[in-house]
Amino acid sequence: MPRLHSAHRPPLAVCFIALSAVGILGCSPIPEPEPSPTPAFASEEEAFAAAEETYRAYIDAGNARISGSSTPDPRLLLTGSALEADIDTANLLSEKDLHLEGEASLASFTGTSTLLSSSPEVVSATVCIIAANTRLVDVEGNDVTPADRPDASSLEVTFVHVDDMLLISDSTVLDGADC
Repeated sequence: MPRLHSAHRPPLAVCFIALSAVGILGCSPIPEPEPSPTPAFASEEEAFAAAEETYRAYIDAGNARISGSSTPDPRLLLTGSALEADIDTANLLSEKDLHLEGEASLASFTGTSTLLSSSPEVVSATVCIIAANTRLVDVEGNDVTPADRPDASSLEVTFVHVDDMLLISDSTVLDGADC
């Protein structure tokens, strides 16, 4: 077997160290699998309570916006078609130089269904909104609220769980439903 000249030893030492490092890294433990996400809600009742809390926060934020406060922004509680509808309504009111005055209130909240095993989790509810104390007002301060607007409205509201928050994703008026 031929002998290596001493000039060849440093490169061999470097190769040995490099191979040893690769061997050590190659033997490192396999990372633990990520735990599967835990459901946001332990029960349907908990999901309904969270949805009601979200909707009450939305009503309160909307009333604050009507009274001229910029915080909290009710749009932070909206997503999907509910957010699009809010933006469209704000744009329409602005185009027509109209604004809302007064406060709406939540008369009732009834959870109707949940999809807690879906991703995202979905909660649905029927709500009754009292709008009797709100008015649509023009730029001159005239009340232009439609005469046929009901004082209360029943809505079917859908919520989705996104980024550890329950957001309102859709809201549909239930025609003919009593409040």
